[in-house]
Amino acid sequence: MQTVLHINAGEVWSGIEQRILTISKLLHNKEFNIILAVSPLSPLYKEAGSYNIPLLSLKVGKWKFNPAVIWKLAQFLKTHKVDILHTHRSSDHWIGVLAVRLFGLSGQCKIIRTRHNFTRIKNNRINNKLYMEWTDRIIAVAEVIKRQLVDENNISENKIITIHSSIDMGKFKGEFDGKKIRNEFGISTDTVVLGMIGRLREHKDYPNMLTTLKIIIEKFKNIKLLIVGDGILESQLKSMVQRMELSSYVIFAGKREDIPQILSGIDIFALSSSVEGSPAVIKEALIMGKPVVSTNVGGIPEIIQNGITGVLVPPHNPEALANDIFDVINNRNKFLEMARKGKQVIIDEFSETRLAELTAEVYQGHD
Repeated sequence: MQTVLHINAGEVWSGIEQRILTISKLLHNKEFNIILAVSPLSPLYKEAGSYNIPLLSLKVGKWKFNPAVIWKLAQFLKTHKVDILHTHRSSDHWIGVLAVRLFGLSGQCKIIRTRHNFTRIKNNRINNKLYMEWTDRIIAVAEVIKRQLVDENNISENKIITIHSSIDMGKFKGEFDGKKIRNEFGISTDTVVLGMIGRLREHKDYPNMLTTLKIIIEKFKNIKLLIVGDGILESQLKSMVQRMELSSYVIFAGKREDIPQILSGIDIFALSSSVEGSPAVIKEALIMGKPVVSTNVGGIPEIIQNGITGVLVPPHNPEALANDIFDVINNRNKFLEMARKGKQVIIDEFSETRLAELTAEVYQGHD
């Protein structure tokens, strides 16, 4: 049985951490011995412990060249005879590569890197070494990310495989009463609720969504925007809402664990991002049968087929986003049918089982 160590520098709960947990809980003690090297401050540390997944307390942080962390990781890799080191972020990728190469572990331990985000890698000598020579296999979470690595960084297509992120289908089974969410926030049953779920970070482009809302309420005032998530831009966005005189139309719900319940209470799911990989939240909205209007960025067109399972609009274009949201409001049945088709796509292509099976095939390629 191969031993696989996931290393992750993140101390947040995002799609990256959810993906690592999914792979670990489905493969550990079945086909592989899975271990996670994560910070004890990370929510992933606690979640993995609840599934009895072995843990190495390793606080990587953002510094890519911490000698103490590199040494600790190298000793663990050597002692536990780790076959595959699976990295997920820039800092843990570097830490992992240095631990393997500086301590003579290249023959024992292969390195797999998952590229989660649609962000460009600078073409320089050191990055070329990192990806072309020092990394054995790359997993892209969307085909557009793979194409970018091939076309812009000249990485061999045979070295990269696309495996989309999944969602936990089990969380979305059962009955959810959308009235509870509306009652919680004092939203009447006849009000159209536009939902946006995601961390309050720059790449989600919440100002685009707020400008879109401003355009909508010029013609249609019976609407609320429910923003679910927390992050470094929270106070800035709340100030923006006040300046734009949108306080009576915008609700900040903060970070929530009851996403299925939240989705049951909205009418339309919207995403205004300028950059994305393969966002789980779009898949979750479709599983809940909600019409989706999203910017056409990153791997989103690999999830949404425009005009068939949802609506895609150009980024940084609040007028286009507003027009399509209007269209959904005015043609509800048409877009509910799109959502129904989208739900079947998610069931067929984005299950946790499929993610685990495809990842296992990559690991098995390094027997």
